[in-house]
Amino acid sequence: MSIKLRDLIRAVRACKTAAEERAVISKECALIRTAIKEEEEQFRHRNVAKLMFIHMLGYPTHFGQMECLKLISAQTFPEKRVGYLGLTLLLTEQTEVLTLVTNSMKLDLVNNNQYIQALSLIAIGNLATQDMARDLASDIEKLLRSNNSYIRKKASLAAIRLLKKEPDLIEHMSERIIALLKDRSHGVLITGLQLMIDVLTLIPETKTEYLKLVPSLVRLLRNFITMGFSPEHDVSGITDPFMQVKILHLLKMLGKGNEEASEQMNDVLAQVATNTETMKNAGNAILYECVQTIMEVQSDSSLRVLAVNILGRFLLNRDNNIRYVALNSLSKVVSEDVAAVQRHRSTIVDCLKDPDISIRQRALELIYQLVNEQNVVALTAELLNYLVVAQTEHKGNLVSKVIQIVEKYSPSKKWKVCTFVNAVNDYCLLL
Repeated sequence: MSIKLRDLIRAVRACKTAAEERAVISKECALIRTAIKEEEEQFRHRNVAKLMFIHMLGYPTHFGQMECLKLISAQTFPEKRVGYLGLTLLLTEQTEVLTLVTNSMKLDLVNNNQYIQALSLIAIGNLATQDMARDLASDIEKLLRSNNSYIRKKASLAAIRLLKKEPDLIEHMSERIIALLKDRSHGVLITGLQLMIDVLTLIPETKTEYLKLVPSLVRLLRNFITMGFSPEHDVSGITDPFMQVKILHLLKMLGKGNEEASEQMNDVLAQVATNTETMKNAGNAILYECVQTIMEVQSDSSLRVLAVNILGRFLLNRDNNIRYVALNSLSKVVSEDVAAVQRHRSTIVDCLKDPDISIRQRALELIYQLVNEQNVVALTAELLNYLVVAQTEHKGNLVSKVIQIVEKYSPSKKWKVCTFVNAVNDYCLLL
């Protein structure tokens, strides 16, 4: 008889070489194969649990795939739990035996135990193939109408997978997906928002139908701003940042290219941009998504300036991740509103002195875009100063960019020649 899972883990940890580990795994796999042949049902869940551990170590476990299917067909929850966990870990959607489990999943979807239903829904959300999507669509659609909010949430996540595999199923689910926005359960609402985002990505023509949801989304987002502290879904003093980010993302998709929808959300976007706490990372996440939304929709010019100013404040943050995304976002914005970005030119130039090479490179790319006839002298001087500390592999490209800038924006022939000479001399001296 093979050993218990904890004993196998202990034996593997005690191995001092890779060869010893392979020997332990090989011996245990042989014992598991014997147990499978002899149909030792009482040890089946233990063997599948060990196979999952062996799989995570990188060893082949395909010989145990059928054991997962047998556990799923069992009547007790503990065995089904191990079976479904093994199914999602040991099998992929390309595995042929996966087609054999569809009927068991279908039966579990109508089980009286909500947790067994959830196990089936989780497996569908991870592994459903195109054929499974067609077979199980009607069952998922029914569960989206369930009285149990826990099941509605899991069904929403499973529906995302089904629609990715078979977008035509939206015809049967569209009405129910829209109804999820009115759900009072927090879990159902946030998964419903993600479902709508995925639907709009997969099936852009649904946007026309979803545009009527903009007032409801605006009202929902405004509630977060006015409700104040809510301990249930609070993160660092910010009320439900995950939900707010989802709503903003959905508004961005709906407002893009639609003037009426953009006008409906302008006020609430301004409120989010001005009232969100900036000292916490959760607040910065909301502000970043708000900026992305403002830049994507047809927003007022004053609102776009406000968004650029938020990115400018991000550049003063001590967190390099926040500074990086600010520089990245400004690079995308500068072509549309260069004047607003120019106001933060000194802060961007200061980023060239940052110890982080990724920050310096992003700042450099942005400076190239900011150069014009009015600031060419000042910015070229900064670029030549940076040439001294730039990495060797970047120096050639930097000099090439300086020459292009000088050729395009040079205020005089004398300055042009002097700058060329300085750039080439500095480059040669630094090699």
